[in-house]
Amino acid sequence: MNMVQPRIRQYIAWMTIAVAGLTAGVVHAQEHAPAPNGPAPVLVTVREMLKPGDEAAHARLEAEYTAVLKSGNGSEYYLGMGAITGKQQVMFLSGYSSLEEMADVHDYNETMLGERLDKIDSAHGGTLAGTNTAIWRLRPDLSNPDPVSLGKMRFMELTQIHVKLGHGPEFAELVKQIKAGWMKTDPDFHYLLYQQTLGDSKDDSYLAVIAVKSLAELDKHHSMMAKYQQDLGENTYKHMLDFESANYDGTVSNLFVFTPDMSRLPASWIQDDEAFWEAKPAAAVPAKKEAPAKKGAAYKK
Repeated sequence: MNMVQPRIRQYIAWMTIAVAGLTAGVVHAQEHAPAPNGPAPVLVTVREMLKPGDEAAHARLEAEYTAVLKSGNGSEYYLGMGAITGKQQVMFLSGYSSLEEMADVHDYNETMLGERLDKIDSAHGGTLAGTNTAIWRLRPDLSNPDPVSLGKMRFMELTQIHVKLGHGPEFAELVKQIKAGWMKTDPDFHYLLYQQTLGDSKDDSYLAVIAVKSLAELDKHHSMMAKYQQDLGENTYKHMLDFESANYDGTVSNLFVFTPDMSRLPASWIQDDEAFWEAKPAAAVPAKKEAPAKKGAAYKK
């Protein structure tokens, strides 16, 4: 089995998203089984950097890719998002229960749809300035999953935290204290924390994922920082700042917006808001024909 393919998402294979309550379900047959509840243990992120001027072509090809999967009962599910902040890029998230299942569905898709998808990929690669793929494992002990369905969300904040090698256990203990502080300040604040297991990171990398229905939820979260610091306690807060200063290689946070045309979600999630996920382009409204001007009308005052 050749796991290195020209289509960047091909070897990621089975893509049932695992973010903010996103779940994982294996699909091997024509009928897609319903996804179980809870965040998936494994998350794959695919970052596609777009060539300037090729944004429209990239969006069209992604829509074609999704259409082929849907018409051919492909086993890939994924969430596509466009960047609001940071570099011009598109992010794809997918999740599953194990690497073995990822490989199984890769083989399934290759057998069923490989030739049709390869034709799209040959053009797709020409719209990209670069790609980056990583695989992450869920840290349930450091997360607070959201029970609300992903289908009702619209935005996502992704924060990658780079911890110096050898300081992972200390980081985990600190995050547990931070989690306790936020649960006291705002029990409705939900997030997932993943730890990178495969990718090009040279340190101990983590990915914090926050999905929200509206940006007003992020406004609320940011407005509670002062109370959170108070609930966390002065000593713990100082320890957090000291640890970040001494043991972080850096952090990167960006905001993304969900893109239905670049996504393929299970029917059980789409039904939460079909008007959003299955929206069709609005038909052009014919321009009204103006009635012929009456003689002398142009001179009326």
